[in-house]
Amino acid sequence: MSLERIIEEFKDINRNPISNCGVTVGLANEGDYSEWKVSLLGPKDTSYKGGLFFLSIKFPSDYPNKAPEVCFLTPIYHVNVNPKAPKYSGDGVESLGHVCISTLNWWKPEYRMREVLTNIFALFYMANPDSPYGLDRADEFRLNRAIYEEKIKALTKKYANPMKANKIYPRDQDWDFSIN
Repeated sequence: MSLERIIEEFKDINRNPISNCGVTVGLANEGDYSEWKVSLLGPKDTSYKGGLFFLSIKFPSDYPNKAPEVCFLTPIYHVNVNPKAPKYSGDGVESLGHVCISTLNWWKPEYRMREVLTNIFALFYMANPDSPYGLDRADEFRLNRAIYEEKIKALTKKYANPMKANKIYPRDQDWDFSIN
């Protein structure tokens, strides 16, 4: 059931693209549906405009009973995306770039990847500072939105510039959010 469902969802998204979302879905490794590579375009009416962001979606063997792991591969300045590399490995460790959205946190087998990708795209428009990765960004979001938005623009230009978008960033070190 798991592989059949993954293939069905993959084909559905590619046949019927998600409307109003700049989402492209491919396979990380040819013929292997257990990991998808997704690209998202930063919407023109957000501080992420002009950015090209890549994500990895890894499906567990018991999908859809267990949620997939969804992580940004491109560094992104966002309250709900983990900017820290794990300090140890094991179950329950949230990877660098891990996305915190309710669809994944309270996963139900009836959820589909179309919903997950739509919710991830919605992160460009809204953030949930009540469920943050890092209190510093949550406080900045709440207390000084202008600085938060300026950092998004600068870091989108630094990391998600389409000319550099295929660059592979190390997965074992925290993202550098210095602006220079």
